[in-house]
Amino acid sequence: MAASPSASAVNLSSSRSSMQSQTTTSSAVFLVNALDKIAAAREIRRNKQLKESVQNALAIYKDNEPAPDGQNRFSVILTAMQGTIGTGSTSLVVTALDCLGKLISYNYVSHDPKAMDSVVDLICECFVGEGTDEKIQLQIIKALLDAVLSTTSPVHQSSLLKAIRTTYNIFLLSRNSANQIIAQATLNQMVNQVFGRVNTDVQPPSSISSNGHVHAVSADEETSISENEPSAQPDEGKEKQPSLEATEAEKESLRQSLQDEIIAEAAMARREAINGPDSKSTADILGDTELVFEDESVPEALSGASIQPPPEEPNTSVNTQDDKKPEEKNGEDAQDVEQKDDDDDEDKVEQPQTGESRTSYGPDSKSGYNSQNDLFAKDAFLVFRALCNLSMKPITTDGDLKSYSMRSKLLSLHLISVILTSHHAVFTSPGVVLMSLQPNGTAIATPFIQAAKKNLCVSLSRNAVSVTPQVFEVSLEIFWKVVQNLRMHLKKEIEVFFTTIFLPILEMRNASSQQKHLLLSKVVLRICSDPQTLVEIYLNYDCDKEALDNIYERLVNVLSRITTTHAVNIPSKENSDMRHSTDFSSGHMNGSSVVIPPRLTTDTIQPNEKHGGQANQPSDLALKYKSLESLVAVLRSMVAWYNKGAVSVPTNPDEEATPRESEDQPSGSTEAITNHSNTSVSRLSPVSSSVQIAINGTSSSTAMDDPEQFESKKHRKQMLQEGIRQFNWKAKKGIQFLHKHSFINSSDPADVAKFLLHTDGLNKTMIGEYLGEGEPENIAIMHAFVDELNFTEMLFVDALRQFLQSFRLPGEAQKIDRFMLKFAERYLDGNPGTFANADTAYILAYSVILLNTDQHSPQVKKPMTIEEFIKNNRGINDNADLPEELLLGIYNEIKSNEIIMKDEQEVAASNALLTATNNAGGPLGMVGLQNALVNAGITRDIKGEAYQAVTEEMGSKTEALFKNMLGSKRRRAAATGAGAITFYSASHIEHVRPMFEVAWMSFLAGISGPLQESDDSETVNLCLEGFKYAIRTICLFHTIQSEDMNLQRDAFVTTLTKFTFLTNYSEMKFKNVQAIKALLDVAATDGNHLKGSWREILTTVSQLERFQLITSGAGGDHQGGEMVGKRGRSVDLNRRQNNTTVNGRKLNRTNTIITEEVATAGSSHSLVLAVDKLFTSTVNLNGEAIVDFVRALCETSWEEIISSSNLEQPRMYSLQKLVEISYYNMGRIRLEWSNVWAILGEHFNQVGCQSNFNIAFFALDSLRQLSMQFLEKEELAHFKFQKDFLMPFEYILANNQDVAIKDMVLRCLTQMIQARAHHIRSGWKTMFAVFAKGACESSESIVSMTFDIVRSLANERFSDIVANGTFPDFVTCLSEFSKNRKFQKISLPALDMIKSTIPRMLDLASDSQAIVINDANTNAGRTVQSGEDFLVKFWFAILFGFKEVTMKSDDVEVRRRALQYLFETLKEHGKTFSPEFWNTITRQIVFPLFEDLRPDSEHHRTMSDEDLSVWLSTTMIEALRSVVDLYTFYFENMRDMMKHVLSLFSMCITQENDTLARIGCECLQQYIEANVEKFNNESWDMVTETFVDLFEKTTAYSLFNDTQDLVERNKENPEEQETVNDERQRSFQHIIMKCVLQLLLIQTVNDLLSKDIVYIAFPAHHLMVVMDCLGKSFHFAERFNNDTELRMALWRFGFMKQLPNLLKQETSSGACYVANLMRMFANIENISDRDERREEIEQTLIPLCNEIFTLYSELDHETKPKNIAAWTPVVVSILHGLTNLQDQDFSRHLPQFYESSVNMLAQDNLIPEIRVVLRTLLLRVGKAYNISA
Repeated sequence: MAASPSASAVNLSSSRSSMQSQTTTSSAVFLVNALDKIAAAREIRRNKQLKESVQNALAIYKDNEPAPDGQNRFSVILTAMQGTIGTGSTSLVVTALDCLGKLISYNYVSHDPKAMDSVVDLICECFVGEGTDEKIQLQIIKALLDAVLSTTSPVHQSSLLKAIRTTYNIFLLSRNSANQIIAQATLNQMVNQVFGRVNTDVQPPSSISSNGHVHAVSADEETSISENEPSAQPDEGKEKQPSLEATEAEKESLRQSLQDEIIAEAAMARREAINGPDSKSTADILGDTELVFEDESVPEALSGASIQPPPEEPNTSVNTQDDKKPEEKNGEDAQDVEQKDDDDDEDKVEQPQTGESRTSYGPDSKSGYNSQNDLFAKDAFLVFRALCNLSMKPITTDGDLKSYSMRSKLLSLHLISVILTSHHAVFTSPGVVLMSLQPNGTAIATPFIQAAKKNLCVSLSRNAVSVTPQVFEVSLEIFWKVVQNLRMHLKKEIEVFFTTIFLPILEMRNASSQQKHLLLSKVVLRICSDPQTLVEIYLNYDCDKEALDNIYERLVNVLSRITTTHAVNIPSKENSDMRHSTDFSSGHMNGSSVVIPPRLTTDTIQPNEKHGGQANQPSDLALKYKSLESLVAVLRSMVAWYNKGAVSVPTNPDEEATPRESEDQPSGSTEAITNHSNTSVSRLSPVSSSVQIAINGTSSSTAMDDPEQFESKKHRKQMLQEGIRQFNWKAKKGIQFLHKHSFINSSDPADVAKFLLHTDGLNKTMIGEYLGEGEPENIAIMHAFVDELNFTEMLFVDALRQFLQSFRLPGEAQKIDRFMLKFAERYLDGNPGTFANADTAYILAYSVILLNTDQHSPQVKKPMTIEEFIKNNRGINDNADLPEELLLGIYNEIKSNEIIMKDEQEVAASNALLTATNNAGGPLGMVGLQNALVNAGITRDIKGEAYQAVTEEMGSKTEALFKNMLGSKRRRAAATGAGAITFYSASHIEHVRPMFEVAWMSFLAGISGPLQESDDSETVNLCLEGFKYAIRTICLFHTIQSEDMNLQRDAFVTTLTKFTFLTNYSEMKFKNVQAIKALLDVAATDGNHLKGSWREILTTVSQLERFQLITSGAGGDHQGGEMVGKRGRSVDLNRRQNNTTVNGRKLNRTNTIITEEVATAGSSHSLVLAVDKLFTSTVNLNGEAIVDFVRALCETSWEEIISSSNLEQPRMYSLQKLVEISYYNMGRIRLEWSNVWAILGEHFNQVGCQSNFNIAFFALDSLRQLSMQFLEKEELAHFKFQKDFLMPFEYILANNQDVAIKDMVLRCLTQMIQARAHHIRSGWKTMFAVFAKGACESSESIVSMTFDIVRSLANERFSDIVANGTFPDFVTCLSEFSKNRKFQKISLPALDMIKSTIPRMLDLASDSQAIVINDANTNAGRTVQSGEDFLVKFWFAILFGFKEVTMKSDDVEVRRRALQYLFETLKEHGKTFSPEFWNTITRQIVFPLFEDLRPDSEHHRTMSDEDLSVWLSTTMIEALRSVVDLYTFYFENMRDMMKHVLSLFSMCITQENDTLARIGCECLQQYIEANVEKFNNESWDMVTETFVDLFEKTTAYSLFNDTQDLVERNKENPEEQETVNDERQRSFQHIIMKCVLQLLLIQTVNDLLSKDIVYIAFPAHHLMVVMDCLGKSFHFAERFNNDTELRMALWRFGFMKQLPNLLKQETSSGACYVANLMRMFANIENISDRDERREEIEQTLIPLCNEIFTLYSELDHETKPKNIAAWTPVVVSILHGLTNLQDQDFSRHLPQFYESSVNMLAQDNLIPEIRVVLRTLLLRVGKAYNISA
């Protein structure tokens, strides 16, 4: 029965509306019939006046008679209907109402607005309460609906409100359910009509007004008009206009005022909620609704003339009985509680008491702002405000849904929801404004949203904390619409709702589960599912410095905590239904534009059970599921936001990307975003700045969301929060941190003080402690801090209260004293003349603080009286008393209102309420029993009551915040200079990354917890979906190289792999198999960006394969052990037995049971296909991803192999897959394939060297197959892919010790050569490298097999070897055979094979055709012509091979033959070499043969002493002689190499090896003798330099320089035996060796100069240089021999076994020196250059002779017989030389040597040889002087 009236109500006016286009000339049959019916009624006949009015109406409309004088046709019919209704007869009233409705529908109502107002008033008067007849009620509804829907004569303002009020009252008071349904539907239609007729496409008003201008109020211009903010009276407005340059003191004053107002509002709201009426009568309800709907007052911006539509006759107006001034109605409403609230808030002002209150202006009037759309907008505002006020009415405490107050609240809230859902464009359109005329003639245009948001927010704040589920649910719907459609305009308001109501509800442990579930379903899930909304919440709150609470981050953390809360799993149908059903009321909004709220009639509404609330509470599991669903929705939204693309950061700074529109926001409402200031200047920049863009009526700008800017903002905000945290922990450290990061602009005390005063989040106690320190810096900051406060014109207690609210006063007396002194000074600055001096304020402040403590401390038993307080303060005002009125006011203020920090007061209140909530289970915590008693109605629901008190307190605080927020915006902007709040519309995909980064740990915990605990399929699927989206989100930003991103990705992938449970089969469930599938899905979707996470995935695939083998019965020992991975434990599952348990498969030994469900799912065809697809799809991976994949698979394969290498049949699943993907990906471009093979090759190297034969064999066989396939592809010239591909063969052969594997390597290469030789290019190089390794083996079979292969290649593929540039590798390979010491029978043939290639190469070079060599290792692999260039490479390879064999072969015969072949080849073919090539040969072939002579030679270090001795005695000597022979043979060609050859000989001579030194001297002598005739002057220079250098290097200067300490020690202790350390001994051995080498060098010089050919060719100049060297050596030896102390010291210290001497050096050098000088002086050979040096020779020779004679004369034959024996030949030689001088020379020099020579006769036992030669000399003297014949 109820459905039919509802349907009729919805379509009530459909038939009439189709007739509204007809004119009033239409048939009046309905009117005549109605009048006839009325006239026939008995009640009419009794009333003469009424009868007359009816007859007059009939005469006019039936007989077409004219209307009486002074009346019109409509006024006559209206009078008749008015009288008819006045009869009170139900039938007549119904008829009259029906007639009135038809009059409206058929346009019979006059266009005069007063006529429609009269009709509406008449209709509404028919309803007198719940006693009104049901038929009348129905007709009233129909008639009012016709009136509201009328388009020709629309109703406005008071009439409209009255129509809606009457319908509203019928809904509440009617006892007929059908009428209630019709009334509700009618209200829905009315509201839609009122808001639907507002034009949202108009532009904002332009400058038209009575005085010529219009001021448009926007969100950016709150300095002129804030949102519903009260202001001063018009006459005060000009005097107290707030200034934008307000002082900082004024800011603090406003701040303190705001805090005080918040507390007052919260207390008032609390009292209202507690003391509200429990029930209301019908009269009360009618009174309430009348007060609400008759309130036509407007905010300040709208105050002025009440605007009506233009009348037909501009100069006339219709006055009715309702023509009452608005201020009178306001006065009548003053007793209503809600009206008091509005008055207190100054939300309404009195209308001007002029006759213009009902005056209307035409569209063409000068005012220009009162258009039809303006009236529609004001109508919409009045209706919306009335509904908000109705929704704020308190309800009865029992929460009866059928009560009037509850149904009224629900209906108003639903209608608000309808408005916000279907008509949100009215709120967001910039053209929808409310016009009002100011006293100065300025027309003010207030945006609709600015006027309406205060009512909306306060209404929502009161109902969003309701414990009634239905109220709470619809409040959540409203809030969601606010967030969805109005968030751009209500940024701060939404933040308040989140931080003070909704997030605390989710965080409170004892909050109602039903409320939490509704909140999650209705708001949180929707926000999380809307990418645009979610991203914008992050941008505007988490990245905003002003919003210290990160809403997005906090929301995700809350959701994560709920999902991780442990819940008892109680399976029930209700829990399952609760997951998907979020509706606790009967109505849902459909998807169309017309929103139909649920039925709220007394019959259809379901009453709440007073004590049965617990039964309908959703379980913890349902809450967890909904939270999980929300978390996953966040991740899904991130991916969706990225996939939809938004926009990317523009590369061109001149081009701006267009922000995309919200998914849920119609395109027509996008202009709403543009109402906000848009600036790219960050509010978090080190130097804060705010840019405000003024908005006129037509232009606007949009805030662009530059990702880099917001990332910087977020970073700055995090740094600020860190600075605040550090300050709250240690103030000084925090200030330093804030200074460092430029949050405090400078170290100026004023800047620090401003930061401390105006920054939220700072601990007031720490502020007090920091300011109270006695350091000069802290005191200066404290003074600046107090100076920031403004106490101007404030009462003393108020100023002190504000002062003490800004920080917590420290406890130390000295600190308090400093604070009070500064406060007193600051107070008197702002209030001069209040006190005599600052001391008064100082003392009074102390007194007030003491009074506050005395009055409110529980320890004080007897508080101070007023008399005592006055007495205590006598004489403090400069010896005068303060006025008693002042002290009395202070006393009363402190007594009634304690000075306490508001923050502490609120925290204490909250803690007390929460404590009551937590203790609601009783003293013993018997929660279960308590709940049972509550459900039975036996006891009170203390927990519920306590929670209700908490929520009411939250709502009251929120409401107070809103009321004061709106009222303080203008003042705060003026005080701080802050601009408009900027809302950023999200448009860039880059925001997703920081959103994920700040909450990824919460995501991970939130989705992994339920996955671990729950086995429910839906929960598991949801968790797995979350993992997919999380990993997908990370992978979307793969281009960002960040360790954090890698950590996040690895964390999610690792956690997901952990849930596969493939390491613990006994605990595997079906959900674990689902986790495996999810992991494979991730790999398939995001494989290109998984990077290092591939390792975990492929490890899981490997474990899955083993699991499948086990479940299929094949997973025994032969399949290998379980791979030991990162999870640290393995399961050794052995062969499957035949026995099977009832519900699963039982495995032997471990008693591990795998259920059939798990086994079947784990081996399902789909899973197998997914795994196969994972590998086959690798061809689709990009270049980087395939490298990551292969690397991970190699690591997995290696773990498999290591864990099972000791088994006969090891696991090689991953190795097989490696081979497969190699086949799949071999077709990649070479660059990518090279990167892949670099990893694969290294892995094959490792695997091929495994000790397990099966593993190595499989690796080799796989390599062979891959190589055969790879070699099928033609390799272009100059590439080396084949070389790299075949390198694992070389590594395996060299490092695997198994001969069988080595044999396998060689056979694989043989097969490749046989099958693919024509395709091998660069691969030859690797093959010869392999053969070279084989040549070094110790196994004869391997060496022989390798040599056979190489010999075969030399015979059959020599041209290919040369053509591919691998001839050097071929020679190197043969040289390795030659160096093999164990198999000489192979070494010598290999050496001969190298030599045999010479004629073959010469034949190729002599060919006239060009030789093309494709060598990838040369520059561009150029084509080399036959001839010199080709031969250079060829010869070098050959010669280098010989050199290597010579140097490194251990076989003497092989070395000898190699050396022989080397120098034979050089001598035979060297004539064709260029000088440059000879130079190369010398440096790289010949001289390196003597590297062993260098002390740092590597070869030398690897040789034993015995080998070195053999080397030196055989190969080295032969090599040196061959060098002499070679460089003598090609001396002319290699004259430039002479210096290097001589250096080689010098190096040999200076070796500390006597044999080598002798060989060097011998070779040097041979080289000089052989080439002496070819030497030029430059050559002699080099020879001379060589001798000088050799004499210098072999002179033992250390003999004197390093032994002086020994001489001194010997002098000090001549008798004691001294010793020296070993190091000193070794050092002296080097000295001895130098002496020996110099002696050898003297002998070499003597031998050389004794050869006539050398002496004659030696230039005199160079010869004299050599003589000087001999002279130095002579004198050095003489000096040492004469130094007896040094010689004794060396002997005594044990350096020598006998007294040391250099007699041999002295005599040898002296003899050679003298002999050659005499020969040069005598110049028997008649060499010209000798004569040129004769004088120089004389000056050296004669003194030298005298010196030697004197030395010899002093020798004692008995003590120094050795010296006598050594010097005698020298003396004899000198005497012979002097005797044989020419006569002239003899005569000239005789006086110089005569005496010294004769003195020798004085020796005892003169030696006969001396005697004979002296006789000859004396005879020559006699002959010279003619004294003998």
